[in-house]
Amino acid sequence: MGDRGTIPRVTISDSDNHANGEISAAFPVVELNYTYEGNGLLPINDNGGRASLDSLLRDYYIEGEDGEYWTLRLLHHIATRSRVKAELQRHRFGSEKLDNLLDKVCPQGNVTKTKSYLRIFVLLVLVEKVECLPDFVDTKRGICDDDLPVVFRRDLRGRPLCPEKKRSKCLDCFTKWKIKDRELFETNQWKVLVPFFDVTKQNSCKEFGVHPKSCRPWRRNSEQSGGNIDPLNSTGAYGTVIRVDFHPTCHSFQEVLTEINLNETGFAIKTLHEADFNDDIQFRRELDQLRRFSGLVHRHLVTTLGAFKRDGKCNFIFPRARWDLDHHMDYQSPTWDLSTVLWASEQFMGLMGALDTIHNPKHLHLSDDPEKRYGRHGDIKCDNILCFQIAGHSGQHNLVISDFGLSAYNRDTSRSNIPNKGLPAVPGYRPPECDIEGGLISRAYDIWTMGCLFLEILTWLLGGPKLLQDFREKRQTPYINGANNDIFFVLKTFGKKGYVAQVKPEVTRWIQRLRSLNNCSRFAHDVLDLIQTEMLVVLEDSESKSSSGKRTPSGELKAKFRNINRNCRGLKKTYCTQGAPVKDEEPWSTPAVEASLNEFATKMILDHQPPLGNHRGGAKRSMLPKQFEEMDKVPNFTVG
Repeated sequence: MGDRGTIPRVTISDSDNHANGEISAAFPVVELNYTYEGNGLLPINDNGGRASLDSLLRDYYIEGEDGEYWTLRLLHHIATRSRVKAELQRHRFGSEKLDNLLDKVCPQGNVTKTKSYLRIFVLLVLVEKVECLPDFVDTKRGICDDDLPVVFRRDLRGRPLCPEKKRSKCLDCFTKWKIKDRELFETNQWKVLVPFFDVTKQNSCKEFGVHPKSCRPWRRNSEQSGGNIDPLNSTGAYGTVIRVDFHPTCHSFQEVLTEINLNETGFAIKTLHEADFNDDIQFRRELDQLRRFSGLVHRHLVTTLGAFKRDGKCNFIFPRARWDLDHHMDYQSPTWDLSTVLWASEQFMGLMGALDTIHNPKHLHLSDDPEKRYGRHGDIKCDNILCFQIAGHSGQHNLVISDFGLSAYNRDTSRSNIPNKGLPAVPGYRPPECDIEGGLISRAYDIWTMGCLFLEILTWLLGGPKLLQDFREKRQTPYINGANNDIFFVLKTFGKKGYVAQVKPEVTRWIQRLRSLNNCSRFAHDVLDLIQTEMLVVLEDSESKSSSGKRTPSGELKAKFRNINRNCRGLKKTYCTQGAPVKDEEPWSTPAVEASLNEFATKMILDHQPPLGNHRGGAKRSMLPKQFEEMDKVPNFTVG
């Protein structure tokens, strides 16, 4: 605490460790007088009332991201009325003035007051200027807590202090202070101007103002999630995510966490680094999107707890997940039993229900709006599915859709679809329309990516991480950029100058392999049927009489996965886990669909000359650009 700081309380071991090369007296153990556990408040040992308030403040600060700080709740805990009174008595204020000052700093009962002076008083204690308190409570010359922070007027001689909100007003209460004392006050104020994060009355997230100089009331969490990496301290395409512990006295998020049945106590902060997301309009649009779709609406959607801008960057606060699904499936080996299958059935149904909530946001009560509204996610993949521990169920996790980085919530007549050129080059779940003329991110796009996700989850359920890794390796084939990748479709040459798109034969063969496994139950077959025939489908010309290339909307799929879940609960083991392998069945023939490639795909082929396979036989007609454009204007049929 500057040159007026006291030596921290230390504990020195009585044992003789010289033989081990340890010198306890030279390296004393600091006794931490703060905690991030429980309510965050420790009992204050004031030595029977003899300890000064100054020493208590210096002993009981909290250590965080930016060093030491005091939250307002902690200040109330330390600076009680009796201790404030004792501090004022040390400065020999007369009884009448003392009572008046005491009531300003620590009002009694339910007194309604317009001004608070607790932070001001604490700062005066820290800079040893308590005798100046009357100048600060003076209505004409002084300032209250709401006037903080104060800043220097560097354009005026003497460097006077003024409220940041009203820089034209030089503060008389600092006039007699030396510059070094003013500097100490200005520096220390950031340690008590700590933001408090709460939610609205409806438990919805709020936007907070966080001053760039204020101490951030959290600390980095170094807890490892298993394995050799921490997947939730990471940098991705749209931002950086860090795991943190918020001090319990700086937030009121626990009620929301209880409402969404989460057992997590930590938090994650995502800082967006894309320039487009850091202007005020885009930031508030993204915040509005996250408010609309949260765990309060559907338990398989991530809940945004708060948002703030600091140093020009947008930040969002989320509950901290245990890990993401990619990490979970890499390091956890499931047991093929009734409990696991019931859990998986709940997750398939829940994730599809969450996607339908995005696609058809009935909770927004916009059905009478002449311009039908809808949403889409646009970036469903394993590392955007988070695993949260379910309250009261140790070891069980709820899978939650996160990261609406490419999401859009639109009106039909003014939607802004994102063309292929704005997408990452080769995401693993990339659907065929990304390479086809007119292809757009749509609700059907999400159905394909969810189908990829479900097939990987089912592979992991049937054979664990090893079988999943085998699947990822088996579907590695040359792509149009000349490199091998594990996407789920393939482009082939067709005729003299044409191309077709189809689900990779490696994927269809893999599905057949899963069906032949001894533990492949009726549950697994039913899930594979939906993935193969209603989700991983190359879109065809919808006006063609023979067209069968349609992806089932999320509402219908939600109902079908609900039926599977009912079967799991009703038929139990005979449906869930009893093996019903299908061996030596004739391989599934996936239709080839003519593909008019877009500029991006055409350039990749010209630049890299990849060894694409050649398709022999018939091909369906591709969906036309106008049909892609009109696709999301058709109401998405929803059951139940």
